[in-house]
Amino acid sequence: MTLDTINPDHKPQPVSQKRPEHWSTRLRSPLWLCLLVGLLVRALLIIHTQGVIDGDEALVSIQAQHILRGELPIYFYGVPYLGSLEAYLVALVFAVAGSSVWALRAESTLLSLVIIWLTWRLAAALADVAQLPPFPAYARQRFMLVAALLAAVFPLYDTVLEIRTFGGYVETFVLMLLLLLAALRLTQRWCAGASKRELAWRWAGIGFIVGLGLWVDPLIISAIVVAALWIIGYCLREILSLRRHASLWPSTFSVLKGLLWAFVAIPASMVGCAPAIYWGNTHQWQNVTYILNLGNGFSTLPPDVRAHYPTRLSLIGGLVKLYGTCVVPRIISGALPSESGRLLTSLHTFTLVLGGCCILLAVVLVALSFVSHHPMLVQARQLVFLPLLFAATTAFFFCTSTAAVAGLGCNRDLAGRYAAPFMLALPFFFATAFTVISMYIREYIPEHSVKQTQNTANLHNARPPSSPAAASRYRFSMLAQGTLLAILLVYLCAQIATYRLTDAGHTFQSPYCTHAPANNDPIIAYLQHEHIRYAWAPNWVGFPMVFKTNGAITLADPQPVMKNLAYLNRFPADVIAVLHADRPSFLVMVPHGDRHPQLLRIFDAGHVSYHAVYFPSEPETDVLLVTPISRTVSPFESSAYFNIFHCSS
Repeated sequence: MTLDTINPDHKPQPVSQKRPEHWSTRLRSPLWLCLLVGLLVRALLIIHTQGVIDGDEALVSIQAQHILRGELPIYFYGVPYLGSLEAYLVALVFAVAGSSVWALRAESTLLSLVIIWLTWRLAAALADVAQLPPFPAYARQRFMLVAALLAAVFPLYDTVLEIRTFGGYVETFVLMLLLLLAALRLTQRWCAGASKRELAWRWAGIGFIVGLGLWVDPLIISAIVVAALWIIGYCLREILSLRRHASLWPSTFSVLKGLLWAFVAIPASMVGCAPAIYWGNTHQWQNVTYILNLGNGFSTLPPDVRAHYPTRLSLIGGLVKLYGTCVVPRIISGALPSESGRLLTSLHTFTLVLGGCCILLAVVLVALSFVSHHPMLVQARQLVFLPLLFAATTAFFFCTSTAAVAGLGCNRDLAGRYAAPFMLALPFFFATAFTVISMYIREYIPEHSVKQTQNTANLHNARPPSSPAAASRYRFSMLAQGTLLAILLVYLCAQIATYRLTDAGHTFQSPYCTHAPANNDPIIAYLQHEHIRYAWAPNWVGFPMVFKTNGAITLADPQPVMKNLAYLNRFPADVIAVLHADRPSFLVMVPHGDRHPQLLRIFDAGHVSYHAVYFPSEPETDVLLVTPISRTVSPFESSAYFNIFHCSS
């Protein structure tokens, strides 16, 4: 690892004294444009999809409603590794704006604006590392603006995951960017000779982010590793630089002396993960053992997976194939697994090709910078090395842990969310590619043209035609810069177009059940009109309605009890309440047009009289509501009910 921020002669770099920015200058910042674009495109997607949420998103909303009633949960229901930070933030929004799907989406949308702002800040810090010239400011401003714009208009796949309330993903993305920025700024200020007090505060901030992130979602481990590698790389570079002027031990001691402030991060991290420590201490540290099993649980994989991937190496090979052929192409292009339509496919093919070219160019520039020390190559490495390291680390953890095993096969997107942090690095690949090409066009091509013109004039013993040559160079430069701008605008417009072309009913559906009802309002209205308060229903159908009615209707999923999957039994009290209710109804999904599905055949065989109503769901399914009349029916009384509540019923 190299951090080209250290003077080879170990002379302290002068810290430029910038004049304080006037408030009007900040108001004119291009950042506001990026924030506005980000807000508008997310609002476009949310309005277009008409507030569809899936069962897991509804769980976060229900937990937020329970928080407003006085509960203090620490983890997502049944998941001892996803902290409830998102539920508390959603509860705060509910307390201000009321409980609704739109308020739920508002929480993640507001945090997505924080991601845009942090991308802008990190781009500015990387520009400082690369020492992009402040005047003319085109290189620095272009790098920051392109990065922020790409964060404002993420590919569709990434934006969908970003504004989902899946238990803390958008919060984890914010913490990842904060951690990368904190590590980078620590090394910058350390190199500039910052005071001990400032370094202590910066170490404490890093520790707190690490602790908080480990509670919210262990997915932050990739950012933690990158931050550690970055700081270690800085220390090694510092030791090598000092060794030129002193012996090894004094130089090493001076760096270790500065590292002593890292111990401040330990108590700060404990403060950040205090909820996890408290919960683990009272629950036999199940949160810690669960996380360890995710990384080393090869022996606990299902038998069918073990049969197909008998060794850990073969499993890694399968995950690498999944990552390269399914997951990353979706992250780069924005394509959703359920999308259809020639136009949408063509747009995502274009975005995939352009995104792949920018990533490839960034990788090639970094590789060449270790062979050639051309100033532009070195600047390119300094701009993109940290995001590239982060992208590589996220890929490593995806392919070596067992968390993504459920996604093997690529038929459904069951694991893409574990690789989604890659999208945080994507804006910097684009920004580096566009900035380096722009710098080359503006600085080196005109210079090369001048030399050719002068050489031609010297051969003919004549004066170089400076004015025509300058005009030609200017026209070429403007044409090339305009082409770059056009490509960027076409890319952004293509991504925004996919937000509008995506299928409204499928975009936010759970990958485990893509044809749950997108519009459940008619079902809720019927239940309320018929005074039906208790019913059995699969979670994809039931939980969103429980959220929308604020718990006025109790819908319980019996499948976890049937299958002895206690960790999936999110609300045991609701299961007991429905079990003891008088003639609770049944809500199940059935194939479209099937007017005598399995549930009705079971009732007929048991001589149970009933009332059945069908509601249209997605084109391929209907929702069947059956209310027994002659007696109470329990799904636990016969094994015939075992497959009734599946999504594919």
